[in-house]
Amino acid sequence: MDRFLPHKDKLGELLQAKAEQLFILMHHIDIESLGLTEHGKKYFLGSHFKRMFFSIQTSAHLLYNSINLSKKEVKDIVIMDYGAGMGSLYILAKMIGCKQVIHNDILEEWKNNAQLLAQAIHIDVDEYIVGNIEDTLKVLEEKKIVCDIITSRNVVEHIYKLDEYYKLIHQYQPKAIIYSSTTANFNNPAMNLQHVLLHNKLEKIFLQQRTDFIRASFPSLDEKVVKLLATSTRGYERSEVTDCVNNYISKGIVPVKHYYYTNTCDMDYGVWAENLLPFKVHKQMAAAPNTICIIKPGFWDTHYQKPWKNAMGAFFNQLIAITPAIGFLLAPFIYIIVLPQQETRN
Repeated sequence: MDRFLPHKDKLGELLQAKAEQLFILMHHIDIESLGLTEHGKKYFLGSHFKRMFFSIQTSAHLLYNSINLSKKEVKDIVIMDYGAGMGSLYILAKMIGCKQVIHNDILEEWKNNAQLLAQAIHIDVDEYIVGNIEDTLKVLEEKKIVCDIITSRNVVEHIYKLDEYYKLIHQYQPKAIIYSSTTANFNNPAMNLQHVLLHNKLEKIFLQQRTDFIRASFPSLDEKVVKLLATSTRGYERSEVTDCVNNYISKGIVPVKHYYYTNTCDMDYGVWAENLLPFKVHKQMAAAPNTICIIKPGFWDTHYQKPWKNAMGAFFNQLIAITPAIGFLLAPFIYIIVLPQQETRN
């Protein structure tokens, strides 16, 4: 089997061994018999099982890099996988022997699916917490759990108020390294265009969503006003759309732009559709006293079914390794790392 990690130190070899084991276990799971919801089954098969090597590989890299930054032994690490869904990171973290592993997701359905998946391969994750970041951090506080690492994979691009997300973690878990990955790489022209096209496609749906909501909630409004307000509330969630319309009715104020670039969000759930942000905005949102925000390029999958894709991925990975400037132009995803200064972690 190919290596999940290039590193051959103690941590690298531990992760390699457990990643290989997890890969084999995952391929022997009878998905149909687990009791997953239909949505969960479809998601797992489409997003993880189909690209299992890469799923586990990205988890291994996140764990290796974040644990090294913590300067702690694996057995002393307390880690939370935020927005974990049915990924592989929370399971791999437990398999390598982390002291305490917390799985989080905002939906009870995903928590139940994740628990069934872990149990199927006889892995006992320490905590499953359902809720948004504030609810989750309060549970950690109540249970006196202090995280060394809070990690996520393809989550930060969906968080509605990302600045609040960081602010709350700094408040409740000031010693935690925040180590995230996201495919919303603003500096990669191809990924940038892909996200812009996605935004334009989804905004047609979300614009109609806001239009229908405003028309139904404020039937006395003229149709031209409805369309004006629906257009100008792009990037607002439901309660904020209501506030904007009331503000327009009472004061005649048209809502100000509430999004960066071409981004758009689902009004009903307050979830961004792959929020594409410039690096400087990520750093501004993550900023806090005694912290450092670092952004690094990720890497390409080299385990596609088509050989030419793997050859291209391997070639790009060599170029990415040369320098971050080139890496950011080519990487299919980026890491956003918020690191407390050393004296804060000690």
